[in-house]
Amino acid sequence: MPDLNLPTLETGRVLLRTLNPGHFKKLIARFDDSTLCAALGLPNEEVYKGIKERYITFGLDNERLGMHNWLLYRKDTGKFIGDFSYHIICKRHRRGEIGYGLFETEDRGQGFMQELLPLTLRFGFEELGLERIEALTAVDNWASMSLLRKFGFRREGYARRHYRWQGKNTDSFSFSLLPEDFKPEPVLTPIEKLVRGFERQAIPEEGWTHEAHLKVALWYLYHNGEDEALCRMRNGIIAYNLYLGHQNTPEAGYHETLTVFWIAVLKQFLEAHSHLNYEEASRAFLQAPQSASGYPKAFYSEKLLESVRARSRWVAPDLRPL
Repeated sequence: MPDLNLPTLETGRVLLRTLNPGHFKKLIARFDDSTLCAALGLPNEEVYKGIKERYITFGLDNERLGMHNWLLYRKDTGKFIGDFSYHIICKRHRRGEIGYGLFETEDRGQGFMQELLPLTLRFGFEELGLERIEALTAVDNWASMSLLRKFGFRREGYARRHYRWQGKNTDSFSFSLLPEDFKPEPVLTPIEKLVRGFERQAIPEEGWTHEAHLKVALWYLYHNGEDEALCRMRNGIIAYNLYLGHQNTPEAGYHETLTVFWIAVLKQFLEAHSHLNYEEASRAFLQAPQSASGYPKAFYSEKLLESVRARSRWVAPDLRPL
């Protein structure tokens, strides 16, 4: 088996073998495809053909654009598991777009990418001289979005029909990272993660439950007071609805009366239990009958709650006072 002498970086569990278009063109001039596939430790010819197409057909290596790529291997087994690349580097403007992937399901969810990012992002800023690192994700790839945010990436926009997948173009979210933003996310408690996810629109739709609403609103009330809690919940819910592709209209979306109602209910509860810390107050409230999602119906008729007036501004209860 030939020794390819590829430059190598490593983390605790992963070896990163550098393989750029220039390297690859020299290698295919020396070795046939089957020999090179085996020397790279690739699992099959299909994976090899994909890498060859990327570097030969789509490879960038000129004065204007470039690439920098690593093949990833587990250190404990030597197994090839995926790749990480700056697959588009705009040299003049010092920006690069990253892409990464793990090929087999069994290697996902093991924290490999979280382990790699400190090394590869630092390499981009310090070795490649980038001033901006970009990433794009599928709009339902919550794992990738969460990973990017942990290292300071900010979501900037929605790229329509950006990515070709399974015969059609699909939409993407765009993210960017600047050198001053590059830092691992601090260790957070579950409620801090929930609040941060709400503020960054990083919670999957199925995770934004009635209970999650109450926990976030109670957090803001406990730490920031009534006025700021209402502002944060109002702005956050409107932004989150838009992020999910939903509209805030006279018939659907943000509901001002319900938001003010829950802030008032939670405030009354906190005032009556001022001796409790946040965690204690949260557990106690979620066990109380007034935490039920249908609780507002004890104060409002369905007709009033469904009205445009109640959705657009605060309306007092029509069945009994709060």
